[in-house]
Amino acid sequence: MAWFSEITCAVSMVTFQGEAGIYPATEEFLQGVRDLCDEHDALLILDEIQCGMGRTGDMFAWQGYGVKPDVMTAAKALGNGVPIGAFLACGKAATAMQPGDHGTTYGGNPLVCATASKVRDIFKRRLITEHVEAVGAYLWDQLEALADKYDCIAFHRGKGLIQGLEFKAPVAPLVNHALLEEKLILISAGTDIIRFVPPLVIEKEDVDEMILRLEKAITETMGKKA
Repeated sequence: MAWFSEITCAVSMVTFQGEAGIYPATEEFLQGVRDLCDEHDALLILDEIQCGMGRTGDMFAWQGYGVKPDVMTAAKALGNGVPIGAFLACGKAATAMQPGDHGTTYGGNPLVCATASKVRDIFKRRLITEHVEAVGAYLWDQLEALADKYDCIAFHRGKGLIQGLEFKAPVAPLVNHALLEEKLILISAGTDIIRFVPPLVIEKEDVDEMILRLEKAITETMGKKA
């Protein structure tokens, strides 16, 4: 493609956009980018800071596509609240830097590295990805039913425990007033999308409680059923 050439060194992208409105990459698109990178000897760098660490039901979102990056970034959930950031590289990307090429004040901090190791152990012991897959499917069904019920909802998309409802009108009144009245804290992505990115340990009964409060807020704020 025109925007790829012999001087293209890498493509950096988010596997599963969160801030932009819960837009997962399609398998065709991600594989196409991978193929272009291979053709032009460029690296594929995937940002998995929000969509990784079990959020989609896979440990990392790219695993659900079967498209492996050369470099992956991780943070936030990697330390489960303890500040940490990391990048992981494989193949030729793993040999790009040698000792002394890059210096950082907090790089390799023993505390946060031990925390990340423990988080990984807990993920394995508690079967977090399997749990997210099951509860995420349940959340999908409940949000689908809600989208079918209200004509103010335009689209529903996402996977696992990162999903979004796109409304036909700005969601600020819903987020800032009606939902808080119901003691339900949700955040928007842009002007018309509500994000659902709950803790990975929520249960189906938590989803049921959320749907009840959300539906009441929608009815009071956005209006008519379909």
